[in-house]
Amino acid sequence: MANRNSTVYQASTIADVQSILKNISGVSIVAGGTEIVRRQTGRTLHFSPNILPVSRIAELTGVAKTERYIEFGSCITLKSLLELGSKNVPDILYRAVQGIASPGIRSLATLGGNIAAKGQRLCAFAPLLALDARLEIRTPTEAYWIPMARYFSNTGKEQSKEPEFISKIRVPTDAWEISEYRRIGKPGIVTDTTATFAFLVQSQKNVLADIRIAYAGKFFFRRREFENLMIGRSLPLSEKDIDYLMDKADAYFDKNLFPPSYERKCLFNMLEESLSMLV
Repeated sequence: MANRNSTVYQASTIADVQSILKNISGVSIVAGGTEIVRRQTGRTLHFSPNILPVSRIAELTGVAKTERYIEFGSCITLKSLLELGSKNVPDILYRAVQGIASPGIRSLATLGGNIAAKGQRLCAFAPLLALDARLEIRTPTEAYWIPMARYFSNTGKEQSKEPEFISKIRVPTDAWEISEYRRIGKPGIVTDTTATFAFLVQSQKNVLADIRIAYAGKFFFRRREFENLMIGRSLPLSEKDIDYLMDKADAYFDKNLFPPSYERKCLFNMLEESLSMLV
């Protein structure tokens, strides 16, 4: 059962949501609610004093596709995303979502909720980070687009002066020759050791044209400077190349965020195994 001290507001459009955020302070937006439940272990669920459900707003559940990208409403459920089929969703994102929880949870959980969850980064985060996803952010008065990598922060994003929410997620649909997704931790559940790894590669005439490497757990990592060390190298890579890049990785993966630990070892093992695919 849920606590009875919450006021629930109703909205049928994005404009309604913006109006409520403008006029009511301290409103918590709720979509599938799976993250709220996951973080509570008692018999009674506790919600914020002011709740705004948004999962049934049509504008937030739609899908649009062009030749260059696919755009998801932030409240599309993970089940609905999978129902689009693997031909319409970037492979690495599709496989990540397939492995999330159970079918019942996927029918409730949303893509926006998966990436916006605080604390431990969930399974769609690293693939979307690697794919250069962009987010449409709504405040009570405006909408703007921002790269996902800039919206989130390992050190805590500066508190916005206005309430805001993710309304759309735009994902480029570039073709990747290698699309590698890994997950560490107990299958089907999220713990403090759960983390995901994404590795994407494009080549052209035996030259590494583009590479993306992303990791997400308690902290997330993607550094274009590190990826640029590899772009332009001849393929296949040599063992000397791998050794050089692994040495450089040790410097790029900040030990303040990724201290020596089991997770750091797993990360470096996944990186080395992925780079070895290019040998």
